[in-house]
Amino acid sequence: MKLNTQHRTCIRGGRLFDPSQSLDDIQDLFIENDRIVAIGNAPSDFVVDQTIDAAGQMVVPGFIDLCAFLAEPGYGQKGNITSETAAAVRAGITTLCCTPNTRPVVDSPAVAALIRDKAQSAGYANVLPLGALTPNLKGEQIANLFGLKEAGCVAMTNLDFPMKDSRVIRQCYLYAASYNIPVFATPLDSALADGGCLHEGFTSSRLGLAGISETAETLALAQHLLLAEQTGVRLHISRITAARSLEMLRDARKRGLDVTADVAIGNLCFIDEDAVGYDSLIHVNPVYRSESDRQALLSAVNKNELAICSNHRPHEMAAKMAPFAATESGISVLDSFTAVLFDLVENNALTLKAAVQAVTDLPAQILRKPLGQLNIGGPADLAIIQNRGGYSLGAETMASMGKNSPWTSHQFSHRVSHTLLGGRLVYQA
Repeated sequence: MKLNTQHRTCIRGGRLFDPSQSLDDIQDLFIENDRIVAIGNAPSDFVVDQTIDAAGQMVVPGFIDLCAFLAEPGYGQKGNITSETAAAVRAGITTLCCTPNTRPVVDSPAVAALIRDKAQSAGYANVLPLGALTPNLKGEQIANLFGLKEAGCVAMTNLDFPMKDSRVIRQCYLYAASYNIPVFATPLDSALADGGCLHEGFTSSRLGLAGISETAETLALAQHLLLAEQTGVRLHISRITAARSLEMLRDARKRGLDVTADVAIGNLCFIDEDAVGYDSLIHVNPVYRSESDRQALLSAVNKNELAICSNHRPHEMAAKMAPFAATESGISVLDSFTAVLFDLVENNALTLKAAVQAVTDLPAQILRKPLGQLNIGGPADLAIIQNRGGYSLGAETMASMGKNSPWTSHQFSHRVSHTLLGGRLVYQA
């Protein structure tokens, strides 16, 4: 006799919100196993096993994060795949792209397979490895890109680690293009940025800190765009920071170049002036820039020109307890990601439609994955968000091992109450 292993869930009375389908309505949603099977009315033979009351709450597609450092393998003092994906689902993030700067670097199929196995065992979120564009991220020669792709890497990147020269970049792009492998590039001229830890401007001068100029980004961006145009590689610009870079991207798109981009959520919230007082939580990479840059980035998100990533970088507290320039760069973001995103909406910096699209449909398009939508027949990866106010993030309640968050004790209006991955409840507040 064959056992019935079907599992059916009804999410009742929630506001279904999916900008990609112009869906904004209070309706029931029905899930069978790992798929959405109906919206509005249940199928005739549907017998509910589990009901989730979403009345007064918003139901959105599971969020997709294009850039998160998960610390495993090699950095157990900072975090691991289980802890960091547990933090992600608290924010409704069901899919993450993890960066290759682990120890060992994700420059071999074996390391990529290890990460996927660890993520599957943890069971919280889909983890999509980003492979190293060059061995050990040293920028000297091409890594085994085809092998990494076959092992499940969705794109290749050298992050902002320097490349030996433009010839190596061109060879990597030609090879990637020949196998239709996307490349994520974080534009940074290492010579211009050398030793810098803050946006170059009045604040860095006032604090006596070495700065990183806007030109360090735009000069490198011009190189990446020109080489992408020449080689035909599918290029994604990761963690853009400057208004001038946005103008260059728009110009490239007008010329027919198929290039996408994202911004770290921190760059939508903070500017270089927030470093006054030498707060090491403002030491991040890429750096926070001026208020005019922040406003330009927000405007670009509202125009659906940029996806939003976490740029999550967990650290042990000792890594942030030193003079500003000597601390390790980065902040822990995942636990608070959705609360921060909806704060930007609440404060009218972002529209609700643009904010949700920037973490669902846009990154899904960039990855060319059937994710980020509430569509019948699609994967049942989704989040339920409540707006009750008075929610605060405490270091002791964070799932991430990295407590280096600038938002601890901040009062938020929104929080995720439930996250489902493939129809399974993986988080409940």
